[in-house]
Order: sequence, then C-alpha cells, then structure tokens
Amino acid sequence: MVISWLVLKLGLVRFATSFLVVLLANVLNRVLIVDLTVPAALVTFSFAFQHVMTPVGLVTGYFSDTHPIRGRHRSPYIWGGMLLSAAVMPFFPDWALALGAQPQSRPLLYQGVLLFSLFGIGTTASATAINALLVDRVPEADRGGALTMVWILTLLGFIVGSALAGVLFPAFDPDKIHQLFMVVTLVVLAVTVWGAWGIEPPCEPTSNHLHGQMKLWPTLKFLATNRQALIFFVFLGTTIFFLAIQTFLLTPYGGEVLALPVAETSRFGIYTTYGILVGMVGVHLLVSAHQNWANKIVLVVSLVVGAAAFGLLSLTSFAPNPTWGICALCLLGLARGFYNVGLSHLTMHMAHPKFSGIFMGLWNLASGLALAAGEMTGGFLKDRFAYLSGSEAGAYGWVFLLEGVGLLACLLFLAPLSLDKYRPQLAVLVADKPVKPY
Repeated sequence: MVISWLVLKLGLVRFATSFLVVLLANVLNRVLIVDLTVPAALVTFSFAFQHVMTPVGLVTGYFSDTHPIRGRHRSPYIWGGMLLSAAVMPFFPDWALALGAQPQSRPLLYQGVLLFSLFGIGTTASATAINALLVDRVPEADRGGALTMVWILTLLGFIVGSALAGVLFPAFDPDKIHQLFMVVTLVVLAVTVWGAWGIEPPCEPTSNHLHGQMKLWPTLKFLATNRQALIFFVFLGTTIFFLAIQTFLLTPYGGEVLALPVAETSRFGIYTTYGILVGMVGVHLLVSAHQNWANKIVLVVSLVVGAAAFGLLSLTSFAPNPTWGICALCLLGLARGFYNVGLSHLTMHMAHPKFSGIFMGLWNLASGLALAAGEMTGGFLKDRFAYLSGSEAGAYGWVFLLEGVGLLACLLFLAPLSLDKYRPQLAVLVADKPVKPY
C-alpha cells in the first residue's frame, strides 16, 4: 500500500507536468508555425532548449544523492523544479505574439531560448528526482512496473490537458491565449501541491544513507567503460532522437497538410496518448512476470510498429487523408506505449539505489540531448525539404519517412544488449571491488 500510494503521488506530479507540456507542444507550437507563420526551424530551435538543459539532471541527481536538504534527498528538487516550470509559463504568450510580429528579431529569439531553458531546468530537475525516488523506495522487482504506472498517469495528464486546451482555446485568439496559460498554470500548481506534499519522509541525520555510498566519478567511469551500459545509452539516445523529430511537426502537419482547425489539432495529443495507454497497459499486464521478454521483444515490436506508423504518416502527407492521418497517430501512440514499457523495465534493472540519482540524471541527460537534437533536426529538415521539393506536404512526408527508416536502424543497437552480462559487473561495482569492463 505504501508503494502504491508513493507511485500515485509521484504520478500526480508528472500528471501536472503534462499540462504544461501540452500548452507548449500542442498549442503554442501550432500557433507559432501555422497561425503566426513563424519558420518551423526557428520555432523548433527555441523549443529544443528545454532539452538542452538536461545536464541539470546529472547535477540534480548527484546533489540529491549526497546532499539532503532538511533531511530529504529528492522532494526539494521535485518542489523546486515544478515551481520554476510553472513560474515561467505566463511569459510564453507575450513572447509568441511578439515573435509572430517580428520573426527575425534576435532579442526575441534569445528571450525564447531563456524561457525554454528555465522551463527545461525545472522539468528536468523534478523528473530526475522522481525517478531516483522510485529507485530508492521500490524493490527492484517492482520498479519497472512502478515507473510504467507513473508514465501512465503522465499520459493521462496529456489527455486531460489536451481536452482542456481544446475547450478553452478552440480557435486561435490572441486575447484568449493569455487566459489559457494562466488557468492551466493554476491547475498545475494545485495538482502539484496535492501530489508532492509529504512525498518523502526525512532521513535520520546520523544515518549512513545509501545515497552517499557511491561517488560521482567512479560511477561515471563504470558507466562510460562498461560495454552493456554504453550500448544501453546509445540505444536510448538514438531511438529517442528518431521519435523526437516529429515532436513539433505533428500539429502543424494537421493544419498545413490536413487543413484541420486548432481545436482538432489540439486533440492530436489525445489520439496519440490513447494509443500509448492501450499499448502500455496491455503490454504491462503481459510482461510483469517476464522481464527479459519485456526488455527485448517488446522493444523490437515497438520499433517495427513505430516505423509502420511513420510510413503511414508519410503516405497521408503525399496523399492527404485526415482519417488515415488520425489512424497513423493512434498507431504511433501504440508503438510508443510498447517502447515505454520495455524501456522502463530495462532502465530500472540497470539502475541501483547506491547511485540512483546519478544514473537517472545521466538517463535524463542522454534522452534530453537526443530530444533536443531530434526536435531541432525536425524543424530544419521540414524547411529544407519544403525548399527542395517546393511542397509543404511533401516536406512532411519525407521527414516522416526518414523517421521510420531510422527506427528500424536502431534495432542494430538492441541486439547485443544483455542484462545477464551487465549484472555481474554491477555487483562488483557496488561491492567496492575493481571493475573490469566488458
């Protein structure tokens, strides 16, 4: 019951974070590119800086491991990160409207970079601390399932947030966008207080806490020289890179290619999230007792299904069809659901309580930089393909096709990954014995 209550409260914090992400990725992004006609490369460049800040996760992980604040290792970073993320949200509407009027303004570009950087620092710090707290307080056999449940609540936040945005902002209105951001931010603060209050009991001042037993550099040296750890982080980065290319292109694709209004493209997140939830819940029930099956087969299936979804998105770009486009979004969501379950089990089996903060910080660093690179690449490729082909629809089609091929290529990194080879090396590390990398 304690573990279930912890997972629920951590999930509520991520549920609240999803509301903020919906505002930026599903609403502000589409408004900038479609309604204000700001170049996609400029928009994705600014948006990607929330992920460029992911090195903060490694710093957060290390300090939360070794320096408790008032007896608590993780919760201060959860609170601080969420409050920072919420604090910058009211500034985004004015920035977007100003950028729409002056898209070539360098001061406005720098302002956007600053806003997204602060937002990224907040979300990275809170996410790192949440994942580390799961490793700290949940037994290894249950960690994959616990992280899966937190992700499911995160996805429910995308659904509820997307629906709320569609109701409050059905069509572009420069006057109502301020109201939308303010209302959602207040909701996020209320849910955060509910979820984060009492989330971590204070540790004893005189106790030798697990977090202090592993130092930063020995841990990083092990992860940087162990072959299985390297393969894991390369697989993590490449798969997220190709999945991220479309992040800020789907809603503009709905507006420019499928000619759908803001209210409908705001629901794109709902369609995708429904698919993710179906995939995650279904696969989670199947793999809970078969961890190795989850680590390999589910991830293989996720990449193949994801490639098929991007192929269908590409087809609907060259031959626009809203119905098939929505089907492709649901299929993409299903693939991401499979991927999330497989990755959550794999991640939680590779982490260890003695360096949970550092590991999850490095996990956020690798995934965040891959997200930033993918999102920047998406905007650049879309504009470049549009220039070369002379067709906006064709540009989206080629980008989606490239993503599908990239996901299939990631299978090459998954094949040699083995927990059976990693665990003995991990056991030697935590026992403070010399480590010989594979």
